[in-house]
Amino acid sequence: MISAPSHQRLLNGSKIFVIFLFALLLTACGGTEKITKRPTSKKRTGRSSFPPKKRQKVAKVDTVQWTEIKTDTKSENTGTSSSYSESSKKDHYNIAMLIPLKSKEYNNTGKGNVRMMNYYAGAKIALDKLENEGANMTMTTIDIGDGGSITAKLNEAKSVGADVIIGPNKSDDLTKAAAFAKKEKITLVSPWYSSSKTTSDNPYYVQLKSSLLDHYQKMVEHVSQNYKVDEVVLLGQEGNKYDKKRAKYIQKLARTHYRSNERTPIAEYFIPLDSLKESRMVFYDHLALEEGEAPKTKVFLIPNMLSKDESFIYGAIRRLTAERGQNNVIVYGMPIVLDSEKLTFDNFHGTSTHVVTSNFVDSKDREVAQFKSKYYDTYGAIPSNEAYEGYDMMLYIGRAMMEHGSGFQYKMNQDSRGLLQSTIALYPKYKKDDENITTGKKIDYFANKNIDVIYFKDNKFQRKK
Repeated sequence: MISAPSHQRLLNGSKIFVIFLFALLLTACGGTEKITKRPTSKKRTGRSSFPPKKRQKVAKVDTVQWTEIKTDTKSENTGTSSSYSESSKKDHYNIAMLIPLKSKEYNNTGKGNVRMMNYYAGAKIALDKLENEGANMTMTTIDIGDGGSITAKLNEAKSVGADVIIGPNKSDDLTKAAAFAKKEKITLVSPWYSSSKTTSDNPYYVQLKSSLLDHYQKMVEHVSQNYKVDEVVLLGQEGNKYDKKRAKYIQKLARTHYRSNERTPIAEYFIPLDSLKESRMVFYDHLALEEGEAPKTKVFLIPNMLSKDESFIYGAIRRLTAERGQNNVIVYGMPIVLDSEKLTFDNFHGTSTHVVTSNFVDSKDREVAQFKSKYYDTYGAIPSNEAYEGYDMMLYIGRAMMEHGSGFQYKMNQDSRGLLQSTIALYPKYKKDDENITTGKKIDYFANKNIDVIYFKDNKFQRKK
């Protein structure tokens, strides 16, 4: 049975949605919600109530940062077993979510963390679904957005008997939380931050956000499976040290996937940013055809992923669109390509744009449509990307705990049924020099390695089959 705040239909408008959602969630900050196993009958056995009382019956919870990941780790899909994982199955679980809702700021100024509000809202809908599937767990929400020691917040999570802690979102806080989880032997899930430097020798740490290196790995792997090495060109900005460093890693991947002994098996082209604004052809050497020469296929990799790189990304794709001629031009990019307000359908179509991403919502999917409908009926708004992320995270974690216990990461749970935006595939990360790699005794942490490749076709992006 679930008791939860009642939801009234709202007028359209994001401001009304935020006000309503904050009013709904402020009562939950620092509060407890509980899911109890449903009876065999499908009929609801309880009614909603508002406001929620302390330690009421409900389980619900609630964007993302990337750092460059060191390249001296690897993962393997090997069987791992542990006394922790074997003994972690219980009849009832406690989850603590450390999330920056900023409820005090909302009370004082009327402003708060809207992205996390949306994340929280999506997670709450997932908890309704978990209740229908027979979940038996208690969820405690701890607001970390209004100051206070992260150590105090973690001790609060411990005091409620947390089997799993979700969050926090900041790098320094997450490092402390990972150390706390290792000491207390509590599984810590990081859904918002990705870095290999957070912790080490810590199998209690689970990183749900796929790393940058995993994106590069997927990019090169997919390209090598579909195109010849002499058809591929790696792009970067001239004089950009980060692009040069990134290129070295991508070439390392290319040597493996193309089985090449060349130091740089993929051609590289570092472009002065200003030249993308000039009238002369930028890609003449790669796209010009000799008289009588048949059109050719050229694949351009643009691994830049930060907002400061947007001008370069836009300029390169725009020029490739204009200069492609009769050639078959394909661009592989990072998720930032999807967020650009400058790129148009003509750009995507003209360059057969492919994007490597861990998050993609297929608007034609039946379950996505059902989620949109329920979200709108509940909150009177269209779900944001954060809402999908919150839903997927909570549904995955809840199901994994029900199936495998709080040590679900040892089972490398890859059950992504019903997830709307992502597919989760957990694998252990090891140090390179680990001599016990097959036994799993020196696991650095667990991480989600799943990445999709989507491509533009029929005026929309879709998953590559």
